[in-house]
Amino acid sequence: MVAFAALVLLVACELEKVAIPRTDGRVALHGVLSATAPTQVVLLERTRTGSVQLVAPPFDVPDPIITDSGVPETGAVVSLTTPDGQTLTAVEDANSRPDGKGLGNYRFALPGASLERGRTYHLTAHTTKDEVLTAETTVPGGVAADVAEQRDFDRSRDTVVLEWPPAPGARSYYVRIESPFGPRAFFTDSTRIRLTGELRNADLEALPHVFVPGFPQAVTVSAVDSNYYDWYRTHNDPLSGTGLINRVQGGLGVFGSLVRLRFQNYNVVASQPAPIAGTYQFSGTPNERLATLALWFTLYIESPSSKNGQPDALSGRYEKPLILGETNPIRGVLGTSANGHVELAFLALWSAHDTLDVMSGEIRGDTIVGTFRLRGGPSRFVRRR
Repeated sequence: MVAFAALVLLVACELEKVAIPRTDGRVALHGVLSATAPTQVVLLERTRTGSVQLVAPPFDVPDPIITDSGVPETGAVVSLTTPDGQTLTAVEDANSRPDGKGLGNYRFALPGASLERGRTYHLTAHTTKDEVLTAETTVPGGVAADVAEQRDFDRSRDTVVLEWPPAPGARSYYVRIESPFGPRAFFTDSTRIRLTGELRNADLEALPHVFVPGFPQAVTVSAVDSNYYDWYRTHNDPLSGTGLINRVQGGLGVFGSLVRLRFQNYNVVASQPAPIAGTYQFSGTPNERLATLALWFTLYIESPSSKNGQPDALSGRYEKPLILGETNPIRGVLGTSANGHVELAFLALWSAHDTLDVMSGEIRGDTIVGTFRLRGGPSRFVRRR
C-alpha cells in the first residue's frame, strides 16, 4: 500500500509538469459600418495564444488593440466594395498618425452619411501571411440621429420613454445607456422602451443604478443587421471556445452595420432632502485656488446605506481649473459618507475607473474640510446658501 501511494504521488507530480502546447493564433476581425460615423474602422488582430503577457495597461481609444493587451495584425490590405462596385482601400491608423498609435486599426474614408440603406457591402482583408478574410453586411434602413437631444432627468420621479418607427432590414434594435460604472445594453424587437430612474445594471455583478445623479448619460437606440445581432447576443464558452455565431470567412469576428435612430443625452439629477446634498464652493486664498483640483462640487446621495455601519454612496460633479489642451472643466465625482466623514473620488472625466485624486474630509457644519492624497491640504469647501 505504501508503494502504491508513492506511485500515485509520483504520477500526480508528473501530471503537474505536463505543458499544454500553444496553438496558432487566428485572425480576428471586428468592423461595424455606422451611419453616423465620420469614417469606418475595421480592427484586425490575432487571437491570444499565451505568447503575449497580459499586463492590462490603461485603455486608449486611439490604440484599442495594444492597450487591451491584444496582438494587432499589421500590414494587411483591407478593402471594401460598395454596392455600386467601387473598391475602397483602408489606411492603417499607425501609418497616418505622428505618434504611431493604431496598429491593426484600418480606416476607410467613407462617411456614414454616404452608406446606402438596404444595400450590401463586401469586405476583404489580406494579411502578410497570405490569409484572406471575407465578410459582407447589408445596412439597415432608418433616418440617422446625428446630434444628441439634451434633456434633464430627475431620477427620483422621471421615466425615459423612447419610440421610433420600424427600420426596414433591421434584425433587432440595440439599446445602450452610458454609465460611470459601465454601459447597460440590450436588444429589443419592440419600437418603444421605458426606463425608470430605479433601473439597475444587470450587466454588472454589483447591480448598480443605471442612472447616476450628477452625471450626463447618453441613451441610444440603433437598428442593427443580423451579423451584429447574432455576434453580440452569443457568448464564447470559456472551456470549449464555441458559442459565437461567426460569419467571417477565413477567420473569426463580426462585420456588421447599424443606424442610430435615437440619441438622447440626459443631465441626471435627484430631488433629495439629505443634509449633505448640495453644492460646495472652494474657499481659500488666490494661491490656494490655483493649486486646488476642484473649484466647486455638487453632491447627491446616490444610494443610502442599507445596513447600520455602512456608508451612504455619493455621486455628483465638479469643476476643475482648465489646463492647456482641455476644453471641458466639468467632471464626475463618486464617493461615500458616514458619521460626518466623506471620501470623494474626483474623476478624470465621467468613468468610475479613471480617478484623478481622492479627498478625505470631515463635515463641519456647512463646510467640508479635506485633504487630497496627491495635492495635500487642507482644502475647505463651503456649502452655498
